[in-house]
Amino acid sequence: MTRTTNSGCGVVRLDDKRGQVGLSEKGIIIATNEDKVAGWLRELLAPCMRRPHVLRYAATTGVFDLLARMPGMVMAFIEIGFFGEAMLVRLDCLRKQFPHIKIVLFSVSYMPSDEIARYAHWSGSGCFISLRDKPERIEERLKCLFEGRDYIPEDVLSGMRDYERLSGIPPYLTRQEIEIVRFIAQEKTDEEITNCLQVSIKTLNNHLGNIYRKFGIRNRVGILKLAVVSGILPERELMTFTVLSVKRSG
Repeated sequence: MTRTTNSGCGVVRLDDKRGQVGLSEKGIIIATNEDKVAGWLRELLAPCMRRPHVLRYAATTGVFDLLARMPGMVMAFIEIGFFGEAMLVRLDCLRKQFPHIKIVLFSVSYMPSDEIARYAHWSGSGCFISLRDKPERIEERLKCLFEGRDYIPEDVLSGMRDYERLSGIPPYLTRQEIEIVRFIAQEKTDEEITNCLQVSIKTLNNHLGNIYRKFGIRNRVGILKLAVVSGILPERELMTFTVLSVKRSG
């Protein structure tokens, strides 16, 4: 699949081929499994580009991994949920593995600012675009990106600060341990948790052992209560999980 559009600053190509990005061009990945969404984002990007870019379309995680390793790639627009349940961990891996690629998260549907902040925290990027926003707001954020400036909404920035401070609250859980507490609250099975974190069951058990030791407990029963009391999980999250549990049991 190859499409071209005139951005006013040169031809912008959108394709999923594996050819190299030219020396005079910069490569940008659009990661979504929806062809229509990729085209939608392409149309929004084109007017904001001040130089020719090659837009590479990744409809699968395998294609994304291949494209990310190409020379010349400078930016990746990734739809939240593209990597499935392992989204948070994959974002963290991308941040470490490809520090030269600027990660920009986007969503087609509405997302609460605290949830956006959670993904932004793991990706190391506060850049987020909702395709449901007003066109002028999207254009403003895209212009900031292509001018080399970050545009982080204050509510998202505040949420990122909250996530940053969680590891500094006794009993000093690591980022993965905090996520495990969340998954326990969501009543995920061990298999689901290992899939989300992309770790072995042995590693998960090691994390659980550390959590038990830090909280001074021997099982999962008291984790949620102690997590809320410690401020590691907001009370509203516990209320959400409780409602979900009631619906499931009903």
